[in-house]
Formats: sequence, structure tokens, C-alpha cells
Amino acid sequence: MKYLDFPLDEMEQRVINAQRLLAKEGMSGMVVTAAANHFYFSGIRKLANWATFTRTVFVFLPTDKKPVLYVQEFDGPEAESRSSIRDVRTYPDIMGGPVHGVVEILRELGMDRGKVGWELGYEQRLDMAVSDYNAVKDLVPNAEFIDASELIWQLRMIKLPSEIACLRKANDIASRAFDRVFGEISEGMTEKEVARKFVAIMAEEGAELPGFIIVLSGPGNYDRIAARPTNKRIEKGDLVWIDAGVNYDGYWTDFCRAGVVGGATAEQNRLQNIIVDITRTACDEVKPGLPVSDLYNICAEQFLAYGLPWSFECGRAGHGVGLQLTEPPSIARVDSTILEPGMVITLEPGYVNEFGCFDCEENILVTETGSEILTSARRELHYIPLA
Repeated sequence: MKYLDFPLDEMEQRVINAQRLLAKEGMSGMVVTAAANHFYFSGIRKLANWATFTRTVFVFLPTDKKPVLYVQEFDGPEAESRSSIRDVRTYPDIMGGPVHGVVEILRELGMDRGKVGWELGYEQRLDMAVSDYNAVKDLVPNAEFIDASELIWQLRMIKLPSEIACLRKANDIASRAFDRVFGEISEGMTEKEVARKFVAIMAEEGAELPGFIIVLSGPGNYDRIAARPTNKRIEKGDLVWIDAGVNYDGYWTDFCRAGVVGGATAEQNRLQNIIVDITRTACDEVKPGLPVSDLYNICAEQFLAYGLPWSFECGRAGHGVGLQLTEPPSIARVDSTILEPGMVITLEPGYVNEFGCFDCEENILVTETGSEILTSARRELHYIPLA
């Protein structure tokens, strides 16, 4: 435990909270393998998780016994030095999952019978081969493997103090990076060069990892709201919209800002100001006890009041954010989640037309008495210098 990222008592509380829910649901335990989940419960982040399916990390969370961390030998020393879970074990398998080793631990912990939770449902993924999962299941016929996604999200949607501190720090870094980048790019750069510049600035400002980055610019492209940067050069009059995330100690930001090469027109400024106002109106309503569907409806009503269509087509008005870039809840009419203190959400109502992509996403912490906007970057359209 030489290099814990978070206080030991808080890490242990995460396990205790999980065990209380497991007991309440009459389960014998839960196994998690996905990167965000094994980091949440153990403090271990798998090397280059986005680039490899080798070496699954298993966290066994029995209802009434101590948890076990099970990693491939390659990860053993790192796990020993960074895990908050004291019982760290290793397996040698490299050409497939450690099926028999997993079964042995399940039997030892009393998780070879009763209901055992796995990452099978909403916004969860197993970080192991389905064939290995099925093999484990076949070898413990007295256990009922069930979906634990609802239980996991009950825990992870409510951020603990150290998580909130990470999210606040990440938003500070991202806000400074956004305020810098529009003054350091200029007419004639490609979207890829803009993206590289922004990644460098994020690192200079303290990001642990550059997250995702979307750059779009110029007429004919404003509806490409999930755009990867291209070799297109930004030109005078182009609105340049950047949606990006910073990662700090495993926690993400997700928000966007924009500027215009050579300066915005009056109409571009008008539309941007409308979107900022719609977003702020919704932010002002964030408080404990509010259904997230109400936030969606507030945004929809504001668009009607301004006589604009809601043309930023992303299927919702925002989402949760934390160890994953997007998490529950979805700020949508179909989501019944009620806001609680400790949740961190985004709001991103937007409008797209031939003059630009107008969206000014915010990251918001739900507090005991209301909310706190974590983003602080300039919301007005930036001036992007001419060559």
C-alpha cells in the first residue's frame, strides 16, 4: 500500500457500502472486472486498459468476508504497492482466463452458491471473455449469476469526498486549458493540429491523461457533433467547437467551448448567448430530490420559449460523469433517477445550424442544498487569431 491514490478509510468504506447492499439483496457476493469498477474498489488501474484485453483484473467482494484482488503475475508487484485490498493473489495464465483459479476463490469465499453479481447489465461490461465467464458459471452450478449493474451504480453515482476533490481538480485543469487554447490556435491550422495543441495544453495544466477530443469547424460540418479531428484547415469565419475531457487520478471531465476565427458575428454571439442562458437556467434548478427527467423538460421548454428547435442530436440533455466519461443517470425523459447529494452530472442542451454548433456543456455537483457548477471556462465565443 505504498502508493494509494485515495485515503485507505475511504477505500475500505467503498467495500463496506457494497457489502451492505449485497446483504440487503440477499446475495453471497459480487465479482467485478471492468476497469472503472476494479479501480473503484481496489485502487488498481490496469496498464493501457483501452489497448489490451490481456490479463483480466478480478475483484471478489463477498458479502461477509474480506475482499480478494486477483491479477496476472505481470500486475502483481503493482497491485501489492497500490491496492487498498490486502489479499492480493496472482495467476500465471496468459493464453486465456484463469477459470479454475476464479472458481477456487469463489468456493473459498462462499460465492459458489446463492446469488453472485456480475457486470451484466446497464452501462457495464465484463473485462473477460464470455467463454471464460460461461466456463466459470458451469463449474459452480449451485450459484446463480445475476446482473449487479444497478447495485454498482447505486454506489458509483454518489461520489465520496476524495472523488469530488478529483472531479473538482479535473474541471479546474480543463477550464484553464479551454481558456488558453483558443488564443494559441490560429487561422490555417488543421483540426488535427488544434487537437494536438489542446492535448499539450491539458498536460501542461496538470492533466494525468488527455481524454477524448472532438474538433469540428466550418459550414457543412457543424452537425458532426461526434467528429474526430480531420486535416481540414480552419478558415476565417469558421466557428471551431471543441468538446473534450481531462482525466485526473482516473476521474473525467466532459464539456465543450467554442471560438470563431477572426471573431464572431452578431448572430453567432446571439445564438451562443441563448444556449448559455438555457443551460444556466437548467443548472439553477439542480438540487436533491429533483427527477433528472425534469431537467430535460426544463431545457425543452426553454428552447420553445426562444423559438429554436433542439437540433443538437445526442439523445439526451446530459449524463453522469466520474470514473467513466459518461455514466448514469441520463438526463432524459426516459430516466427515472432522482438527484441526490454527491452526484455529478453534465448538462448540454445545444443548437446546430449553418452558423455553427452552439453548445456550452457544464459539469455540476449536486450538493446538500442545491448545486455547484464545477466548470469555470469562458462561456462566450472566443476570438481565434487570424494568420
